[in-house]
Amino acid sequence: MNPFRAWNRFWFGPISARPLGAFRIVFGLLVLGNLAFLAFDLDYWFTNTGLLQGTEAREVAGPLRVSPLQWVDDPVTVRLFFGATAVVAVLFTVGWRTRIMGVLLYLLMLSIHHRNIVTNCGADTLVLVMLFYAMLSPCGAAFSLDARRAARKRGTLASPLIVPWAQRLIQLQLALIYLDTAILKCNGGTWLGGTALHFVLNNTEVGRSQLMWLVEYPVAINLLTYVALAAEFALAFFLWFRPTRVWTALVGLGLHAGVLFTVNVPIFGEVMTACYLVFLAPDELDSLIRHLNPRSWFRRKNHSRAPLANVPGRVDLPSGLAGRHQLEPALKRERATSETDPAV
Repeated sequence: MNPFRAWNRFWFGPISARPLGAFRIVFGLLVLGNLAFLAFDLDYWFTNTGLLQGTEAREVAGPLRVSPLQWVDDPVTVRLFFGATAVVAVLFTVGWRTRIMGVLLYLLMLSIHHRNIVTNCGADTLVLVMLFYAMLSPCGAAFSLDARRAARKRGTLASPLIVPWAQRLIQLQLALIYLDTAILKCNGGTWLGGTALHFVLNNTEVGRSQLMWLVEYPVAINLLTYVALAAEFALAFFLWFRPTRVWTALVGLGLHAGVLFTVNVPIFGEVMTACYLVFLAPDELDSLIRHLNPRSWFRRKNHSRAPLANVPGRVDLPSGLAGRHQLEPALKRERATSETDPAV
């Protein structure tokens, strides 16, 4: 195999738009959830009546972290700013003018992030990083109002193929977070010694009390510490491979569920697990959607219906915008074009 050709195919070979579109929807909902969390203490964190008053926000942020909220920080204006951000997040989630909304959402969230950097944590940084990649990506090409409009214009309700370089950046960023975290943990003695979870459970600042009873079982503490460390190493590598992807994703869900019950770091685990969607193949995404659909839980399986085949050339499998009976004429036209036109 030519390594240069494989490298080029990895970054620029056309792939299905649907996994990235599904990620956009889930990620957009998480951004809205993040805004809802911030809204509970809006006056204290983001207005001139709270923690940072006058020029303190600009002085703490420094000259390179610019935000309009550092100059206009009265409660009414801040509320209007947050409301506008929420509207843009909704439009981004449903996929209306996704490119423009992605840029606006990134800039608005960056302004909120720069207004008060004192309390920002890894979850806030992760949201911004993934928003930056989403802004660069064609994440509105599927499961969106933009995709519906484009499908009607071209006369087929199938999802287009996309160039995946921005999606690859999301995948690499996720893998690097897990790998870097696991390596840094190995530099200390608590994780390799199997005692790290004991200190996490006894952390009164960010810890939760649901699992405090585990401190009475040191063997369980040792086992769970090593499992968490091994899981982070596994997530950095095995999400890339189809045979191990499902089981690795389940391990990741279990890891972040455990973190959710032990440490009060909202949004972080949810965004990390949402990024698993960009690793999925189209059929894996379809299978996930079927399993999450409550109507399929009680429906008898019909093995007589064959799945729709991929349409060669410009489009991928149907995006769920219409039933099979609506798609068959368009699919036949695509097949006829691909057979008669050698450039397709």
